[in-house]
Amino acid sequence: MSSFLSLLLLAVVALFVYRFLIYPPFVSPLSKIPAAHFTASWSPLWILWIRYTHVEVQTIHKAHLRLGPIVRLGPSEVSVNCVDGGLRTVYAGGFGKPYFYDQFQNYGYVLPYGISSTSLMIDRIPNMFSTKESTPHAARKRLVSNVYSKSFIQSSPEAQELTRAILHERLLPSLDSFAAEGSSLEVLELNYAVTMDFASSYLFGLSNDSNFIQDVKMRRRFLAWFFKRSEHFFWNQEIPRLTRLLRRIGVRLVPKWVDAANDEIQAWVLQLCRLADQSIKAASESTEKADGTRPVVYGQLSDSLRRSPIKPEARMDSGSAENYELPIASEMFDHVVAGMDTSGITLTYLLWEMSRDPELQASLRKELYTLSPSLAIGNESEVPSARSVEALPLLHAVVMETLRRHCPIPGSQPRLTPSKPTSLAGSPPLPGGVRVSAQAYSLHRNEQVFPDPEAWNPQRWLDADQEQKDEMMRWFWAFGSGGRMCVGKNFATQELKYVTAAVYSNFTTSIVNDAGIEQADGYTAGPTGNQLTLKFVRASPR
Repeated sequence: MSSFLSLLLLAVVALFVYRFLIYPPFVSPLSKIPAAHFTASWSPLWILWIRYTHVEVQTIHKAHLRLGPIVRLGPSEVSVNCVDGGLRTVYAGGFGKPYFYDQFQNYGYVLPYGISSTSLMIDRIPNMFSTKESTPHAARKRLVSNVYSKSFIQSSPEAQELTRAILHERLLPSLDSFAAEGSSLEVLELNYAVTMDFASSYLFGLSNDSNFIQDVKMRRRFLAWFFKRSEHFFWNQEIPRLTRLLRRIGVRLVPKWVDAANDEIQAWVLQLCRLADQSIKAASESTEKADGTRPVVYGQLSDSLRRSPIKPEARMDSGSAENYELPIASEMFDHVVAGMDTSGITLTYLLWEMSRDPELQASLRKELYTLSPSLAIGNESEVPSARSVEALPLLHAVVMETLRRHCPIPGSQPRLTPSKPTSLAGSPPLPGGVRVSAQAYSLHRNEQVFPDPEAWNPQRWLDADQEQKDEMMRWFWAFGSGGRMCVGKNFATQELKYVTAAVYSNFTTSIVNDAGIEQADGYTAGPTGNQLTLKFVRASPR
């Protein structure tokens, strides 16, 4: 009996040694991929530490510079930095998403009152962004994709009216008051307000939007909630099972006040959804013109679900009737928060770069003066058409170069290899379940495609011939690629162009304080100092 136990113990030890010490670095298909760190073949602890200490983007970028287009980050994780054999295989190939994206689910199945994520929650509700498999994601995307198409947005009377109202009734008067006083202005917070107002008005209607430009108190409350929750994403994104297990025994890696902040944002978004729903019902019952604009995205999603229903992820009551309130709210939560965060960061870096170059401001202003009608203060009744703004080459170059050099989501976008073995960037066929990702930060710094990549140089987009532009666009990844490319890309680009055009049609900008303007290292990355202070001066009339 003792010899049997000895043999059994020996077999277990041998299996352990082979599985964890021999197979990963010497036998696994990933063993042929250069490792970013000497421990990466055996353990995920190195890459987890890199993510926890917020140096992931720079560390992976340096690894690609040393080791080539594919590097090993862990026993079952790789990073790619190429288009052919990388982006096109992974992101156009329908690779599924890992548990990393569960963090972006919202609300919960609740009974029948309240929306607390800490008391009555059974599970959280997925949305388009958090949906793991490509087929259900495509089904969700079809519900709203038409109202995010470029042609729809450019011809949308709602988009035109909300643009006019936000620029002429909110933003430009605010900037003009600071200019008249000669006061400086912290613009990061203001930019979040601008982009939240744009996103929420398109989603919920202008009469139901956030109005954060004017409602400073609510804006600051919201941003305090937002940044509290985002500071602790690591635990639920990278080690969710351990995080949940420890929570069950009373050890909280994510503080309670993070849950409270999340609950506040969820309640706020749910209230906007209910206001939008009331607006739609009121408009359908009235013959008079509605106050504000139609809730474009909310209305489209609500309509689509009721005409071509998919089974909702939650019910608000214990009866048998399906209720779409929380599934819609989960989707709207993702759209409005992402729309604020990414565009707010981009606009901040655009203003910073422009403020460093008075000559470029003058050149852009000259181009903007060709718009008819102009965006000048005092011309509040209308804004130039979206197509005329789209056609301005220097404005386009300024926005594109900002998105390239200061991409608001520079970090890795993880996927999982499918069950069928797949080769990446010349690697041996990799088994299913390997985490693979690319990051915009590295793609945007390919010196062969973007010479002097650290320089912010809008001129590169103007000087390039068609072949060079096509190649730059192959590597441009600010909005991702493939079927999961950012659904709000066209709205965000149009918004950025209108705001930039409105600012530089009326003002010159200069830097007062840009301490901490360096971009943080993370999945989403704004300035490390969380501020940028500028001075606005009324531009000379043309």
